[in-house]
Amino acid sequence: MAGRFCDNCQSLLSPGSERCPKCGRPSGGVRAPASKPRGAAEDVPRPWEGTPVDRGGHPLFPYRPRPSQLEVVEAIGASLAEGKHLVMESGTGTGKTICSLVGALEHAREHKKKVLYLTRTISQSDQVMKELRSISRRTKVTGIPLLGRRKSCLLLRTLEEYEDVPPHALSKICEERKQRTMARQKGGCPFFADYLAIGEMSFAHHCMSELPTADEFDRYCQKQGACPYEARKAILPLVDVIVVPYVHLLSKEIRSALFDRLKLTPDDFVLIVDEAHNLIDAARDQESFTITMHDVEAAELEARDHANPRVMTGVDLGSLCATLRSIIDDAAREQVPPDSSEARLGRRFLEGRLRGALGLSEEELRSLCANLMDMGDKFVEERMERGKEPVSATLRLGTLLESWISADDSRFVKLISVDSNGKLVANCVEPEETTAFLSQVKGAVHMSGTLHPLRQYADVLGLPPGSELRSFPSPFPPGNRLVVYPEDVSAGQREMRMDPSMKGRIAGHIIDLCNATDRNTMVFFRSYEMLRSMRGGIEEKVDRQLYWEESGSSRRLASNIQAFKKEKDGVFFTVMGGKVAEGLDFPGQELDIAIVVGIPYPPPSLMLDELKVRYDKKYGSGKGWEYTSAAPAVRKVQQAIGRLIRTETDRGAAVILDNRVSRYREQLGARPTKDPVKDVVGFLGWSKRF
Repeated sequence: MAGRFCDNCQSLLSPGSERCPKCGRPSGGVRAPASKPRGAAEDVPRPWEGTPVDRGGHPLFPYRPRPSQLEVVEAIGASLAEGKHLVMESGTGTGKTICSLVGALEHAREHKKKVLYLTRTISQSDQVMKELRSISRRTKVTGIPLLGRRKSCLLLRTLEEYEDVPPHALSKICEERKQRTMARQKGGCPFFADYLAIGEMSFAHHCMSELPTADEFDRYCQKQGACPYEARKAILPLVDVIVVPYVHLLSKEIRSALFDRLKLTPDDFVLIVDEAHNLIDAARDQESFTITMHDVEAAELEARDHANPRVMTGVDLGSLCATLRSIIDDAAREQVPPDSSEARLGRRFLEGRLRGALGLSEEELRSLCANLMDMGDKFVEERMERGKEPVSATLRLGTLLESWISADDSRFVKLISVDSNGKLVANCVEPEETTAFLSQVKGAVHMSGTLHPLRQYADVLGLPPGSELRSFPSPFPPGNRLVVYPEDVSAGQREMRMDPSMKGRIAGHIIDLCNATDRNTMVFFRSYEMLRSMRGGIEEKVDRQLYWEESGSSRRLASNIQAFKKEKDGVFFTVMGGKVAEGLDFPGQELDIAIVVGIPYPPPSLMLDELKVRYDKKYGSGKGWEYTSAAPAVRKVQQAIGRLIRTETDRGAAVILDNRVSRYREQLGARPTKDPVKDVVGFLGWSKRF
């Protein structure tokens, strides 16, 4: 499935093609383009090239296998051969990424399929590309990380506030500019023009020879002045492995467009889901939506700009928006209790209020939504004719109202929230679109280092009967890790309210542990709120280089992480479940001590209450709490502790500052301690400060 080029005109050939679509000559073997594009590297050995080590008898495995790694590969191959889903918890050191790639590629090559590797973050996709390079040392494989238009389109970065433009509008901007470029009209896209001028084969050759990460490929294209998004689209059909962000498969619209482009059916690919413990929440989030006061007010402004057009007989756009504002405002004031931020709405609450206020039948209400969307489409066309971004608040409001009316109460919990000056919330509890897609996939690997209980994952996602559930323990010596918890503190909100001294005792443990050693230390809080509330007292008393994660500042976070890794004498304060706690490696002395502050049970919510009731009914009494609260919280603790041991020679110590963890002590390998500082320093073997 590697990229192929015509011997005569060097045009890219589709997989399986017998003749070149441009010159008509019979297709030959694999060929590289005759000339290099601007800025291409010279033919020098790449840093990942070298002599492969003994692969222990497996033709694709690029390293000397650790214990159980070939067992993992065999389990993957056996499940895929039977068209089954494999749900796999694979401990640190089992090499989930390389094992899943080897097992999936072996099956995919034999059956002429692609591998779709699903990741949550760009850093995870980088790791996939690095492992593909390792495999390619001996056996040629190809792959590319997929990014959406918003992250890779160079033209959009030249537009003001492009991050606020919705996806469908971005697509219209792109298509309109491309058409202008093809017609050689003014106002086209210069990056698309350069892409066409250079030729798609140059980018394909670079991708297949270098196996670049997402950022490396974007920088290469940018250096050529060419569009990375269009270059990726051309390369996708030619590679063995496509590394796909979650949203590209969870969104029905994006997934359909991708599969149409690749001409894929469920029989044509195998799926790998990385960090699968995140998939359930991601699927629910994808299908959930809100109608905010801002949405209504933006449509109201648009009505004024267009002389308040009539939506249907007796209803103009302005009066509709005013009615919606009144409904949301009244519900927020009247239905939300003083001690809460949300309240559950009755069945068809919004529909009933709208029909009553506007004098509409149910059929007329649906027609109103359709008319709103038609009106919004006209506004978009008008804006495009004036050279403005193709967006419309009226179109968005009509789409949201139609989605609300169509949202089945059996799958959604509908709420009124006081947040953001009032908003209507439709929380998806059963992600039907995702489960329907997964049920059609003929072979998939769902893997994580923290997926227990496996049955919960398979149940909630509705995986096909007969799906395999397997656990593979870490091959690293258990004696390389210490996990302890002092019994004198609990970081639960109720416990901290009842005992005013609790917060000070927790801070005292953190300060003592941080000041006791020079080892790189991470402190994982249960929430950003807790991190901020304790920062002042800790910052004054810890005599170390301190780094703090702040929500929303990705660039600063990346800089702080690099500085923390390099200096090896700092303390990094972050949260469980965040970007640092998952998907990042800190091998060797980049991290020696993890301090976990609290058990990150999800905060109470009406959505959570509904899930508990449903799970208790469906899976048995007590499963609601286990599936919605206990299991996700323990996973986050495990993810934080898992940052410590990334190689067989790593040693690390974790201290959990919450005695409630005693109920999970066997699962976490934890034991109580009366003196965590003494235990940690004794385990690590030395300290300049102690």
